[in-house]
This record gives sequence, structure tokens and C-alpha cells, in this order.
Amino acid sequence: MAKLSWFALAMSVFYAVMGVLFLTTNVLAEPLPHYRPAIGAVLLGYGALRGWMWFRKRRDKAAQQW
Repeated sequence: MAKLSWFALAMSVFYAVMGVLFLTTNVLAEPLPHYRPAIGAVLLGYGALRGWMWFRKRRDKAAQQW
């Protein structure tokens, strides 16, 4: 698997973790006091979307090799 593929997966996990942190903790509460639930939901959703796209692309490449 290419290095960029692992980077894409790592970024997906990063976005999802940041979304969960925004939703459940006070991380960056001082600089971003408003709209924390919305920002957390967007980050979590974007991380999930990127993760699904990574999985689908990886599955399609494996199917083409056969």
C-alpha cells in the first residue's frame, strides 16, 4: 500500500478524533467557544466520509488486481 494511502487513513482518523474531542471535551474551548457541537459534528462526519472513501478505493484496487 502506498504511503499516501496510509496518510489518507491517518487524516481520516485525525478528523474523527478531533470531532469526538470537540463534542465530548473542552479542547480548544477558549478560542472556539461557540458552535462547538456543529464543528465537532462536521469534523466527525468528514472523518467518517474520508474513511469510507479510503476503504472503497482500497477495495476497488484489490478487485482490479484479480
